[in-house]
Amino acid sequence: MSRRLAAIAGLALLACSEPVQQQQVPAPKPATPAPAPVAVCTPAPNRLCPSDAGASDPSFAQFRKELRAAIEQKNQAELLKHIAPDVRTSFGGGGGLAAFKTKSDLWPALRTILDLGGNFTGEGDAKSFWAPYVYANWPESIDAFENVAALRAGVVLRAASSPDAAQVATVDWEILKVISRNGAWMNVKTSGGVEGWVSSADVYSPIGYRAGFSKRGGEWKLEALVAGD
Repeated sequence: MSRRLAAIAGLALLACSEPVQQQQVPAPKPATPAPAPVAVCTPAPNRLCPSDAGASDPSFAQFRKELRAAIEQKNQAELLKHIAPDVRTSFGGGGGLAAFKTKSDLWPALRTILDLGGNFTGEGDAKSFWAPYVYANWPESIDAFENVAALRAGVVLRAASSPDAAQVATVDWEILKVISRNGAWMNVKTSGGVEGWVSSADVYSPIGYRAGFSKRGGEWKLEALVAGD
């Protein structure tokens, strides 16, 4: 009996002397960063919020998609299919399809306009779409020749016409009074009276390039792409 007990004790000691296999715990996965919050434009006095009614009409939405693709692919033949033969490109003489073959600034201007949305006017055969929203929705009470609209939240106003100049303020979709211009910069004043310089790429004038579209023979066509007045 004593020998049996001794053997059992020996086995127990051997088991205790063997290393214990620890359970492998997987390393925690890195946390997925939360998406940045999307700025929302809340209507306010002297603020022009972006809007786009184009998707509300499936036929126009498809037309605009094809037009964008032609511009991206630099496909002149496809682009011209979407333009009225007598398209207006100035308030004087000239224009027509030939302008899109000779005026290099029309293509990028049209792409910018399409990206900025717009609104429909009229009904039935008189229905048309105008873009960008800055032109289509501009308040009649504000002088279109002396003001521009900030295109996003956080547009920076600087102390001078340079990207390195000190920041004096930021504005969100605000309508700004133009004081002067210096190349690609505008000296502007906010509704609160703060003056500063803003990059022309961050604002848009209601009398800048705008486009008008309407149906001809049941198909949407670009009928006007003009700037100024």
